[in-house]
Amino acid sequence: MAEEAKAKKKGLTTRRKAHCTAWCVALCVLVILGALALAFYFRYRPRPPRVVATPVDVSIDEFTLLPHPSLKVSVGVHVVVSNPSNSPYRYGATLSAVTYHGAPVGETLVPAGEVGGKATVRIEPATVVDGVKVAESPHFASDAVAGVLPFVAVVRVVGKALVLRAFEVPVAVEVVCLVQMYVFHGESSSRCTSTVRAGPGAAGSGSGAGGGSRQQGMRASTSSRVHS
Repeated sequence: MAEEAKAKKKGLTTRRKAHCTAWCVALCVLVILGALALAFYFRYRPRPPRVVATPVDVSIDEFTLLPHPSLKVSVGVHVVVSNPSNSPYRYGATLSAVTYHGAPVGETLVPAGEVGGKATVRIEPATVVDGVKVAESPHFASDAVAGVLPFVAVVRVVGKALVLRAFEVPVAVEVVCLVQMYVFHGESSSRCTSTVRAGPGAAGSGSGAGGGSRQQGMRASTSSRVHS
């Protein structure tokens, strides 16, 4: 009986050791998998792109007050975007307005494209300004006499950052530029503010939605000569 009890006790101890070993192995595997997941996350986690520059090009093709007010002008806002993440940032085509005293007088079209991981890209949207609408504005005569035409140009870049080519995080970049055109001096000045949104709220930014889990702002002021 004593020998049988010892044998049972030894068998129980052996099973307990086997169970402990199995639990230790499983725990080590979970720790290793967790460490690998964290390593992949920190390496490939999407970080919002940064707007590093916003050069504005302005040109006047025609400007007259008499006998009839006439204006042909172009306002181009070029956005230089830097992607600090290892994952690419892909964006679709978006259309934004160019306004004069709050009234739409043109459009800015950003074509679809991609900013690769750790890359910097200059986005050059196509901008069209309707000079007839500007000249027909009730503010045009007084602004022309004063020699300053104020425009607001908006550029939106709405896309998604890819993570391990399997997950997508919505990211939206918006640049708003106040452009002052000095028609008699052949010069212009601009002040731009950029905002970056990441997260669910960024998905609707192209249609005016706000929000987002992260924002980044940048203000830049430039002055240049107007091409005529």
